[in-house]
Amino acid sequence: MVKTPVVSVVMPAYNAAAYLPKTVQSVLDQTFKDFELLIIDDDSTDQTAEVGQQLAASDSRIRFVHLDDNQGVANARNVGVANAEGQYVAFLDSDDLWLPDKLKLQVAFMQQHQAAFSYCSYDVVDDHGTKIGERKISEARLDYHEMLKGNRIGLLTVMLTREIAQKYPFSKINHEDYACWLSIARGGTLAYLASDRILAQYRKHQTSLSSNKLQAAQWTWTIYRQHEHLNIFKSLYYFLHYSLMGITDKR
Repeated sequence: MVKTPVVSVVMPAYNAAAYLPKTVQSVLDQTFKDFELLIIDDDSTDQTAEVGQQLAASDSRIRFVHLDDNQGVANARNVGVANAEGQYVAFLDSDDLWLPDKLKLQVAFMQQHQAAFSYCSYDVVDDHGTKIGERKISEARLDYHEMLKGNRIGLLTVMLTREIAQKYPFSKINHEDYACWLSIARGGTLAYLASDRILAQYRKHQTSLSSNKLQAAQWTWTIYRQHEHLNIFKSLYYFLHYSLMGITDKR
C-alpha cells in the first residue's frame, strides 16, 4: 500500500516560469518532508508547463497537472484540492516563498491542538525578493465576526484539514481567498495562529491588482453584500473596521 502524505501543497501556476523553480525549491527545502506538491498549470502561454514537468521529473513528491483551458486561479486551486491526498492541505502561489520550518511548525500545531484551520505571519517582498513590509498577526484565534473586520490571513500561510478544504471550494470572485475563509468561519470552524514566527514571504508585484487599496476596498464591499449577504448597516460596520485596519497595514 502506498503511504499517503501528511500535507498536500496546492500551487496554481499561470505564466509563472520565471518564479516557479525558486518557489518549488522553498517547498523542497522544508524541514518537514512528508508532503506532496501539486502544481496546477492553468493553461499558461509561457514555459510554465516545461518548467513544471522538469520539476516533477526531479522529485517523486511533485505532481504536475496541466489544465486545457484557462479558468482562473480559483478553479486551479479547486482542482489541486480535489486531487489532494494528504491529511492537510496548504496553499502556495507560484511566486511566493516559504521559510524552511513552515510546514514543521504548522503540522505540529495542527496535530497538537486538533485544529482544522491555521495561519501564521509573513513578510512582504518586492519583485527582487527585498523585504518591503510584513504582516505580523497578533490574534491567536479568529472567528467569523473577527474575520469580517478584514482579511488578516495570508493565503500562503493557510493550512486546512483536507475535509474542510474540500468542503469549501474557492469561488470565482475577486478576493476569493477571503471569501473562502469567511465561508469556513461562518460554518463554525475557528482559525488559529500556528506560530508567532514569520514563516513565509509574499511577493508584491508593482502591477499587482491586489496592491491597489481602492480596488481591494471595492472587492471587500462586494464580498460583504453579495457573498455574505450582510445588510447595509452590518456592511458599513465591518467596512469601518476594515478601513481602520488598512490605515495601519504594513503591507
